[in-house]
Amino acid sequence: MTSAAPRAPLPGYGAFLTGWGATTFGSGLMLPITVTYLREVLRLPLSGVSLYFALYALSGLVVNPLAIRIGRAHGPGTSVAAAAVLQASGWGLFTMADSMPLVVVAAALSGAGTGMYYAVQTPLLTRVFGDGALSRVLSGQNRTTALTMTVGTLVGGQAVHRFGADGYTACLTANALSYLVHGAILVSLVRTYEGAPAIRPQDAGAPRRARGWALRDPVFLCLLVFQFSLVIFGLGQFDSVVPAILGNAQLSVTAISVVMACNTGGVIVLQGLALRVVERIGYVGALVAAIASWTAALAVLGCALLTSGTLPKVVLGAVFGVLFAVGECLIAPSVQPLVTTTAPPDSLESYAAATSLAHGLGAFLAPLVLLPVVETAGTGAYFVLQLGGFGLALYALLSFRRRTARRRETTPASL
Repeated sequence: MTSAAPRAPLPGYGAFLTGWGATTFGSGLMLPITVTYLREVLRLPLSGVSLYFALYALSGLVVNPLAIRIGRAHGPGTSVAAAAVLQASGWGLFTMADSMPLVVVAAALSGAGTGMYYAVQTPLLTRVFGDGALSRVLSGQNRTTALTMTVGTLVGGQAVHRFGADGYTACLTANALSYLVHGAILVSLVRTYEGAPAIRPQDAGAPRRARGWALRDPVFLCLLVFQFSLVIFGLGQFDSVVPAILGNAQLSVTAISVVMACNTGGVIVLQGLALRVVERIGYVGALVAAIASWTAALAVLGCALLTSGTLPKVVLGAVFGVLFAVGECLIAPSVQPLVTTTAPPDSLESYAAATSLAHGLGAFLAPLVLLPVVETAGTGAYFVLQLGGFGLALYALLSFRRRTARRRETTPASL
């Protein structure tokens, strides 16, 4: 049974989820229509569409070091404000883009803003809510994402269906404004809770750590390898690689959408229970359980490919979506708290930005690595690669736990 303390009211929690819900709703609006807008409205070739997504991801990676410097010098509130302006500017420019150069600039601006935000999200949430509430906040954030993006996806598709080109413009504008709403709420929270636990308490007796220390910390590197594996073999492919696999199972677009709906619905329903599981078995135990859940999901997906008949395939696909959601729900409140317990108190910004970099790189590489495997070597090779990736993630996680245990005498912490 969980204690009452984690369920105590969190000042600012509702406002944070409101802002986050606004921006994820905007993202949901664009999820089903971005590619269509690029192809059918802007008349870009397939190479231009690929360039857009590549620039979006790469600009987020490039801005990562800048986010660290701004966060350390001025606090996460400044980085969040800059991120919101960049994101809104990028999507606002997208509404006026009529040529490839403007699309490139729009992609670079919005991608840079997204990369800057995720680089400082953990320090910001730690400052506003404190270390002890981080899992709860991340859990609520994940559930809100699933709900608002699902609603946004449905609304965006209907807007374009009913209003055509004006529907595209309305969705793009709403998405740009949603970033400004999100940024304004976060800046307000940071200012209101300026006295909350600081993220930069540099101790007078502690030596200042060299730049890039996070990437030379052997314990933290294990966590980075784990997160990178988690993204490239899981989180980074559900919207890109998984639909291709389901298509190979002769499932229609409608059937694939059912699988996706079961996944997001599973997150909404199961996230609260998953948070209690995390609080009971610890972060590392929850992440081991997440890998086990994804391995079971992979087995169910294999059964869906082998079975005959549309209905059994859809049922197995739905089970796959729910099992994948279980893993997502366990991961969301677990990884970032491990970052905060691993990072020295004067280096949280650098460590958090490094995890953002690993996540962004994994999301960028997932479709680039796995889709060619599916197309050239078949689904059998994909399954072998997936199992290898899960094995790598488990090995890195257990190595992280072993190495962390050796530091316990100087840094007592509960994993």
